[in-house]
Amino acid sequence: MPGVGMLLVIVGAIFLTGAVAFYISRNVEHGEARFGPGGEQLPTHPPEPEKKDMSVTVTREREDR
Repeated sequence: MPGVGMLLVIVGAIFLTGAVAFYISRNVEHGEARFGPGGEQLPTHPPEPEKKDMSVTVTREREDR
């Protein structure tokens, strides 16, 4: 069966490439440098919007009649 050896070489190369890519993805710090207009580094996450107090207090007026 000619070509079986070449097939094994190709499958082995694919496996090793995947193993190297997995190792790199787990052990290398990812990210890109992001800088604002003044040169300062921007935060990695956008700031959360301010939450306004939406609570309501219900009081019942006492009626003594």
